[in-house]
Amino acid sequence: MNEELELTLEEIETYYVGQWVLVEETAWDEQGNPTRGAVVAHGFDRQVLVQPTRRLHTQKPEGKTFAFYAGPKVPEGLVVVL
Repeated sequence: MNEELELTLEEIETYYVGQWVLVEETAWDEQGNPTRGAVVAHGFDRQVLVQPTRRLHTQKPEGKTFAFYAGPKVPEGLVVVL
């Protein structure tokens, strides 16, 4: 998959299931939440995002990024109380 391709967040979650993903934001909704982005880096260990994050913010200090886990947020059968 082309890492420079702009995708919706739902598409990113589908393509990178079970991985940590670093996304450069490219589109936002009315509230300012990201809706689309370009995948900069991904991997099964969150640590693989550290260097790409530093590199991207050095090259594009104005860029907006976020990292997230593209997998089950809460294991099935586990209850979370906030």
